[in-house]
Parts: sequence; structure tokens; C-alpha cells
Amino acid sequence: MSRGAIAILSSENLLHNVQQVKAAAPSKPMIAMVKANAFGHGIRSTSLRLEKYVDNLGVASIEEALALRKVGIKKPITLIEGVFEPDELLVAACQQFHVVFHDMMQLEWLKGLHLPLPLTAWIKVDTGMGRLGFTIDDAPHALRVLKESKFIQQPIGLMSHLSCADEPNHPLNAVQLDAFSKLAKDWQGPKSLSNSAAIFSMPQTHFDVIRPGICLYGISPVQHKKASDFNLKPVMTLQTRLISVRKREADSFVGYGGTYKCAEPMNIGVIAIGYGDGYLRSLPSHTPVLVNDKKCHLVGRISMDMAAIDLRGCDNAKVGDPVILWGEGLPIEEIIANSPMIANEMLTSVQSRVKFHWTLS
Repeated sequence: MSRGAIAILSSENLLHNVQQVKAAAPSKPMIAMVKANAFGHGIRSTSLRLEKYVDNLGVASIEEALALRKVGIKKPITLIEGVFEPDELLVAACQQFHVVFHDMMQLEWLKGLHLPLPLTAWIKVDTGMGRLGFTIDDAPHALRVLKESKFIQQPIGLMSHLSCADEPNHPLNAVQLDAFSKLAKDWQGPKSLSNSAAIFSMPQTHFDVIRPGICLYGISPVQHKKASDFNLKPVMTLQTRLISVRKREADSFVGYGGTYKCAEPMNIGVIAIGYGDGYLRSLPSHTPVLVNDKKCHLVGRISMDMAAIDLRGCDNAKVGDPVILWGEGLPIEEIIANSPMIANEMLTSVQSRVKFHWTLS
């Protein structure tokens, strides 16, 4: 019997979520975000399933983009963080990657190169995120530099990123939208502002191109909302199995540090997953799991390879029974409800020793 930590990935749910995005922003071209190993789902396998249904794939680095070309992806790929050194502009031109420019140094690199093919370019502006992007005042200069370059295709895109779209009523959303709208008013190229949350809750931000990320994977992009509120379905179901079921006496302790003490005689199960697999140690006791479709809860600290669960209410549980950590029947939003983590963090933490299996589309 293998160790049993498995991630079941649903091709059907992935494509279903794409259709929900399209319904929320009809006729808008889509840059599907597959950075960070497709939010932990596997950048190659996810992108191969998405390619026919999206217009463009968004990655964080040229290494991610090259990995997609290597498996046969032909669709445009956008380097959302741009390039990190001059030679990457040469590679981007050869591979026809779209490049986001967000810093003056990148413009200087462009001036010193002779590219084999012209680049499709975006200018990123910082409208209030306080992260990457030219200032609003510097954007016209960046536009001039790119317009004057014979190695840049025209027109040039404009993009920014919303910092609080997961809270639709946050005042910073209006500030950022206003700043972006003023700059976009006379901009000749495509404009892009919407992330997952904005796609569903802020239609005024859709502009020309949308950039869905976490919603593609069936996770709610909006605080205090469930994925089902947007008709999204989980792509990943993380599961394992029980490897031990034992009766523990009242006042006995479970796990490192003795942080959990049994209040009464009770069955404690041990499951074959831990922080070495990406099931994070910071998840608290009482985090739910499903055992034979019945809800049970973690007890004590998660170990590197194992975790313990309270089997009261699941008296027939036995060694070998499946245990779902999140996914079908147990939304990840419920897992993180009482923790400081976000769904993105949980998904991208799943490690390579978990076996990934996709359903056929």
C-alpha cells in the first residue's frame, strides 16, 4: 500500500470555472494566470488543458514561460513581472513572449539590445498597490520610450493591479480605478485591471483584458464568500488515508508539545500527510477533514509526515479509509476560516511527494 497522499485534479471543474469567468466578463480576452506552478496545480498540465479556452497565459518568470513552450504551448505567454536581466529580452523576442515593463532599468536594457523580432509590450503602472509599476507621472515617459523603439510592436498595453479587490467596498478600489481610468482614457493599446475578485464583483474594472487567477482553480476570490456563490468548483481535492486508529484514554496527550489533551476516552486517527507534503503546520486544531464523508477535526500539531484527527462521530473508521483535506465536499475556504492563511498559500504549498492525478477532460 502506497503512502496515500494524493491530489485529484478535475479537468472538468477547471474548464467549468473558465466558463464562469467568461460569463462574468463576456467577450473579454483572458490572460489566465498559471504562475507559481499554476497555483500549485502543475503549470504544464494545467496550461495544456487551458490553452484551447483562453487567449494568453500569465507567468511570473521566463523559466515558467520556457517550460510551457517546451511542452508545446503555442498560445501567447505574458511575463507578468517582466524580465529580470537584459538577455531575457532576447529570449522573449525569440519565443514571442509578451513582456510587461514596470521599471526604468528595463527600458534602459531595451535601448542597448538588437532584438531578432519585435516584442508585444505592456506598461504596468502603480495605482496604489505599492508594489511593481511606473508611477502615474512616469508612465508617459515609459510609453514614449517604447513607442520610439523599433523592437516594440504597437500599440502598447496598459495594466495595473488592484490591492483590495477581494473587499469590493474597500475605498482604495475607487482610488485605484480612478487613477487607472484617467490614464486609460486616451491610451491607444489594450487596458487590463481586473484580477479574479474584480472580474466577479467589479465589472467597471473589466476594460479590455481580464486576468483571472485563483478563481480558475475553484476558490472564492472575495472575502466572506464561498466559491459556490460564484458557481466555481474546486479543481484540487487533496486526500490521504488513515494509517492508524487507536483508543486514547482521558487526559492522554497527542502530538508534539502535548498541545492536545483528550477530554475523554476517544479514538484518535493518524493520517499520512504532514507539513513535508505541504499540509501546513500552522493549521490549528479543529481544522476540519472528511473521513468517509463525515466531518472530523485535527487535534494537536501537524508533524512532518503525519497528522492526528479526532474520530468521535466516525466510530466505524478504520485503517485505509480515505480522508479528504480539502476539495470536493470540503471547500478550502472552510479550512482557512480560522487560520491566518489564504487559499493561495495552501495550494502552492503542496509538495512534490504528493501524487497528482488529473481526470480526463
